[in-house]
Amino acid sequence: MRVGQWRHDRLNVMRMAKKPTVKDVAREAGVSIATVSRAMSKPDDVKPQTRDAVFDAMKRIGYRANQAAAELRRGSSKTLLVLVSDITNAFFASFFKGIEEEARLHGYAVLIGDTSGDTETERIYTDMLLMNQAGGMILNTLSIPEDLLPSDDQGIYSGPPLVSCGGHRELELPTVRTGDELGGRLAAEHLIGLGHTNIVQVCGSLNIPQFERRYLGFRDALLKVGIDPQDERRIFGDLSIEFGQSAARNLVASGNLPTAVFVHNDETATGLLHGLWKAGLRVPTDISVIGYDDMPYSAVFNPGLSSIRLPRREWGKLAARKLIAVLEDQPGAKDPMIITPELIVRDSTAAPRADT
Repeated sequence: MRVGQWRHDRLNVMRMAKKPTVKDVAREAGVSIATVSRAMSKPDDVKPQTRDAVFDAMKRIGYRANQAAAELRRGSSKTLLVLVSDITNAFFASFFKGIEEEARLHGYAVLIGDTSGDTETERIYTDMLLMNQAGGMILNTLSIPEDLLPSDDQGIYSGPPLVSCGGHRELELPTVRTGDELGGRLAAEHLIGLGHTNIVQVCGSLNIPQFERRYLGFRDALLKVGIDPQDERRIFGDLSIEFGQSAARNLVASGNLPTAVFVHNDETATGLLHGLWKAGLRVPTDISVIGYDDMPYSAVFNPGLSSIRLPRREWGKLAARKLIAVLEDQPGAKDPMIITPELIVRDSTAAPRADT
């Protein structure tokens, strides 16, 4: 390759790496990120001089100004954007199906984005939303993309329509989530009813609202009947099969095996079951295990996994219905909606052995 060509390609790579963001537009125009968002998604709601300042700033810094203007002239998009943190997670299959079914009923198309927790990937999808290529977004991610956060300290959101499926701490948004506090309590009450008092939780990060709610619901149910929740023995990590196997090794190595374990999702619970089996322990004879989500494979695992069922397909339908209601300014569109979980009992839980 010639030196001149190499330098040209290198410059192009550098320009791509420094792609202007919504924050850059806001800074250049001297307005907030929310104002930039409104100027691009609902230009008629912004004062003409402010709107002109935003579009001029977009042109100066090269923020896809021509594409944004073209999309704005086409009017409101009939596309819903769904953002998740890990599209490979089997949990999302029924959730997506529910969204697609409900959206189709109302004449909307659906685009699915997988962020994998990557900021640049998030920006690609939020650009679509901010530039009116999608009418609104359903968030089933661990956090809200940075470009959608308000630039002030008040946390007041006034950008494109969003619906949260986890209950994000960063912003008050229209929410369709599951009743994780109740789910945790149902799991605890099931184990308590079987006679367990020596119980350990295998938890997702408590910085994630849904895992914190499961943890607290379970813990509070134990405290209510005078059982020590053994907070010092809880095991935290990124929920996965591998983490479940690691948790099993830790429990066995501790020399103080509990009689029951509550795991914050079924994927991790299956890893835990495998790890206990490799250690020569029998479930539920030596130790009971209950998971969360009630994934399809939970019923056919050996032993069948007791779990807290989440109606994933219905959840997706309700999330799409909520976003469409927000887009169409329907009464009560922004009221939160909480879906009730259900206890499913299988062979992985039983009364503790008499000698434990």
